[in-house]
Amino acid sequence: MKTRFQFKMSPKMVRASKLLLNKYLFATTIFIVWICFFDRNAFVTQWSLGRTINKLEDEKVFLIRESEATRLLQQDIIANKEKYAREKYFMKRPGEQVFIIE
Repeated sequence: MKTRFQFKMSPKMVRASKLLLNKYLFATTIFIVWICFFDRNAFVTQWSLGRTINKLEDEKVFLIRESEATRLLQQDIIANKEKYAREKYFMKRPGEQVFIIE
């Protein structure tokens, strides 16, 4: 007494199962998933590298501004050595009194 249970599928289910079990569709899907998530040039990697580039560009702008400010300070120090020494290091000439007003 052999009884086999057969599951009857609707025509839409048969068509969908054939489509999903198609070897070309399966290979294409695996390829797309591989390229999108696991490849060296995956979307996640590219997004992360893009964020890193943006951070480095912001840092570059900041450092250029700091460099320009330092260059201006250097030119001011070279032009006014005595003023800089008196203000920063409280230097004075012999016999001179210095009053600090804040």
